[in-house]
Amino acid sequence: MKKNSKNYRQVAYICLMAMMLASPLYSGAQTVSNSPQTEHQYNDDIHTFIIKRLRQTCQQREKQMNKQIQQLLINLPNAEKLYDETFVRITTDVVEDTTEDGKHEINFVYNIAYTCHHFEGTEDDYPSAAYVWNSSNSCRAICNLTKQMIDNEMSDIFAPGKKTTITITSTTDAAEIAHIDYKGEYGDFRYMPAIFNDEHVRISVDKKDGITTNAQLAYVRAQSVKSYLSDQINSLKRTDNDYRFITRCFDMTGPHYRRSSLQIVVHGAFDAAAKNMEAALLNDEYVDFNIPSIEENINSKTYALIVADEEYTAPLPNCDFASNDGDVLHQYFVHTLGIPTRHVKVLHNAGRQQIYDEGIHWLKDVIKAQNGDVHIIVYYAGHGVSNAKFQPYLMPSGVDVSKIRAFKSKNGVLPSGITLKGNDMDKVLSQCISIDTLCGWFKKISALSYTFIIDASCNGIQRSGKEFFDMTRETKRYRAPRVREDFVIFMAADGDKTAYSFIDQHHGFFTYYILKELKYTRGEITFQDLFNNVTKNQAYESSLQNKLQEPSMIIGGTLGENWGQRTFINN
Repeated sequence: MKKNSKNYRQVAYICLMAMMLASPLYSGAQTVSNSPQTEHQYNDDIHTFIIKRLRQTCQQREKQMNKQIQQLLINLPNAEKLYDETFVRITTDVVEDTTEDGKHEINFVYNIAYTCHHFEGTEDDYPSAAYVWNSSNSCRAICNLTKQMIDNEMSDIFAPGKKTTITITSTTDAAEIAHIDYKGEYGDFRYMPAIFNDEHVRISVDKKDGITTNAQLAYVRAQSVKSYLSDQINSLKRTDNDYRFITRCFDMTGPHYRRSSLQIVVHGAFDAAAKNMEAALLNDEYVDFNIPSIEENINSKTYALIVADEEYTAPLPNCDFASNDGDVLHQYFVHTLGIPTRHVKVLHNAGRQQIYDEGIHWLKDVIKAQNGDVHIIVYYAGHGVSNAKFQPYLMPSGVDVSKIRAFKSKNGVLPSGITLKGNDMDKVLSQCISIDTLCGWFKKISALSYTFIIDASCNGIQRSGKEFFDMTRETKRYRAPRVREDFVIFMAADGDKTAYSFIDQHHGFFTYYILKELKYTRGEITFQDLFNNVTKNQAYESSLQNKLQEPSMIIGGTLGENWGQRTFINN
């Protein structure tokens, strides 16, 4: 019997809000329990969730930026190339602090530095008496990459009027200095505050007397980096910047003791976001928080494979939030649907062969061992593509891009407007999994039911809405795959439509609304009601964000209307 969706949601929501006072953390996700909890504890849980979610946001950016800088460094001109054993890395964090007037703030911290595993060469570090930022290949890379990352990837964080604290660390080796000419490029300095060898000092440098100490040399190196940052990075021209300088002289000699690194703190970067998240949490808008639980292991005949492919080989972009999709769905499978933990396998960043060897083969063995008396669920979040006939494919992680000419990149990102054809197209598709192939793997193996959930965009557009790549087409019209077997396939969108990400929720739109229905109904919902509700709510929210997305279904030919009464909970 079909439930009244609106009334049912109201009742479920009231019950859920009553249970929100009993919600200990479970593996980073909030699950409902029956233990009493004070308002103070509940507020602490909200706070913990907010900080965790903000850190996830930073980690998402960090992954993408480091992936991009790797490609940028590869494509540097020969005169600026870094050694193979020199590694530049960005790290980011969310740090809580208190201002001088006692106000709580949530800050963004950006660090960039480099390491070198071998020291035979000297070209990557400052020459012995040099102080200009571009006299060091590594410092030049740090400065240029910081400009690209702040202006292009983090301009929203470095918003106009934000207060920043910029700490530049520069070092020298122990080589004695008699006199180094200082041309005065960065002005004269008189009793300027700095930290030298962990002590607060005052440093003076001027054109007339030049540089005569290692403290002065390290300080001028830091000033050179400051000059670049303030002159070249547009975002920093609009922020309120406080520069600080840490200098050091090591007691040994060698090029690897002559370096610069950089830390930038954006104060209150996430204050507004945290307030919005708190309001959303109180309105129960996050599916990652207060995940409902039913009787443990009640769904003992169900087995599930979750493939969450977020990270791809450069210059292919990552698939935003696919990892979080898989992790949170795992919690719902175990806690809300009552599937035994050992019956759920999660694969992160898996390639085609790994998906088959560790996932599909495992399911086949389970089906055989249980004589087909099982329900099978396969979930995939990641990139997708389609071939010349618009047939949809899953595009797993680990695609070998080295021999695909169209993927050659000079700036660390995939060139725009790519249309793969011929040999390039064949090489990509051979590493992907068509929907037909996925179904074919189970074609001759009987089970009680098969359900596939695909959150992937197959039309050449990424989840972010940015252009990905397309393929030459033999037809302009998309036709949904025809499946003869008793399979139910939930698709995030038709093969010629885009499956987007819901940025505020850190999920794909499709996955988020499936999880939301499972949360409100505690898993007690038919496939028909699930599809109808997801379609309605996803279309509404995605249209407001100018990302209209409507899911689709592929139903096995022999199922007829019976598919609609299926559920995920099978006692």
